[in-house]
Amino acid sequence: MTVFRTLIAALAVIVFGMSAALAAGAPTYDASAWYMGELGVTNLLNAGITGKGVKVGMVDTGIRPIVSGSVTNMAIDVWGGDTSQNAPHGIGVASIIKSDKFGIAPECALYAYNGSGFVDDINGLWWCFTNGCRVVNFSGGYTPFDYTTEQLAWATEQIRTMLAQGLILVAAGGNAPNETLSFPQDIDGVIDIAGITRDRTSAGLNDNWAKDFAAFGADIPLYTSATGATGMNSGSSFAAPMATAICALYLQQNPALTRDELYEILKASCVKLSDGPSKVWGHGLLQAGHVPADYKTQAQIDAEKASYVKTTSATLSNKGLTWNDQYSRYEIKMYPGETRKLKYTLVPVNVSDTNLYWYCGNMPTFNPIGLDQVLTVPTTTATGRFLVYEARNRERETICRLRVDVVSKGSESDPDKEAIIGFVVVIASSAPIAVGTPLD
Repeated sequence: MTVFRTLIAALAVIVFGMSAALAAGAPTYDASAWYMGELGVTNLLNAGITGKGVKVGMVDTGIRPIVSGSVTNMAIDVWGGDTSQNAPHGIGVASIIKSDKFGIAPECALYAYNGSGFVDDINGLWWCFTNGCRVVNFSGGYTPFDYTTEQLAWATEQIRTMLAQGLILVAAGGNAPNETLSFPQDIDGVIDIAGITRDRTSAGLNDNWAKDFAAFGADIPLYTSATGATGMNSGSSFAAPMATAICALYLQQNPALTRDELYEILKASCVKLSDGPSKVWGHGLLQAGHVPADYKTQAQIDAEKASYVKTTSATLSNKGLTWNDQYSRYEIKMYPGETRKLKYTLVPVNVSDTNLYWYCGNMPTFNPIGLDQVLTVPTTTATGRFLVYEARNRERETICRLRVDVVSKGSESDPDKEAIIGFVVVIASSAPIAVGTPLD
């Protein structure tokens, strides 16, 4: 499991009660929680929009209630999973959602599940959802080293089912500079959150893969222990709960919002940090605010989706590539440290899919092709290994595959090879349509 995953646990309010501040009906927050103002949260809290009445779920590890003497700084409404766990990471994540000093949605109902592995985490998501949680935080992620093929197929179906039934799943975008796009972040519909710095620049937290939105992920003040100690931590794990709590603030104002409607509100209200979507911060920095009267409705969104022509396949070309018809993929031999430029053609051409990105499914860290279409084999990759890449469209559907066999220098594919085989794969088809493609 990747280092940024987290899981959660909690105690019932009946047992521990609300904190003194919350019991008084006036949410408070610590002056060190600078992200409150920069995310637009302060104004909403002062206006009484605190997440009250919204069930928020979390699947993490080690979360516990936070009690300082006679004061409960963070109370958990419903607790599930392995409640014997105790870890500062999960405590910190939970405190950003709901606590007296750092909580963005301090009066939400927090449902916390301590997961114990891949399968149990999926069960934890169901536990949150069946308990009525509209939005669930998952500050974790899994690579292909963490599950079997059968487990992945099962888990994918489970999450897609929950999403189809209305779950709003928010996930952390990863931490390592060259980290893979993890599961379930690679499922269309999961809201993937990047962590950036306070000055709104990259924090170096997995900038390789397309994100949906950004919150802050560097030097975040939070609770670090169940006895009320505070400190700071960094990582996309702590950006995700900011997004989750902001969703709760919007849902308090309009509980009927669908996932798509809320997504469009987040997209319209976020601070744009670039001319278009970025793989570093997605559409921009999230902002909490009032639900606009003219927000885009589900009917309008559905009409737009119906008119959208998505990319379903791609033709990949470059010197040295060969096409393997048996496995419907391109193949090339490269040595550690070698770099090659790739050219791809989208079918059908759609400007919305120019953010075509590549995902490596069998390496924990690597140098990805990315949006610049440059493939580099990591110098640390041993010869005899192979890398499997998948190109995915905006819906994160695989439209092109590439296998790189890592060989010793001098055994790589011929860089001057003129004849290659291109292909077009129609995802809905049971077999690829192979066509000859001359090299430009």
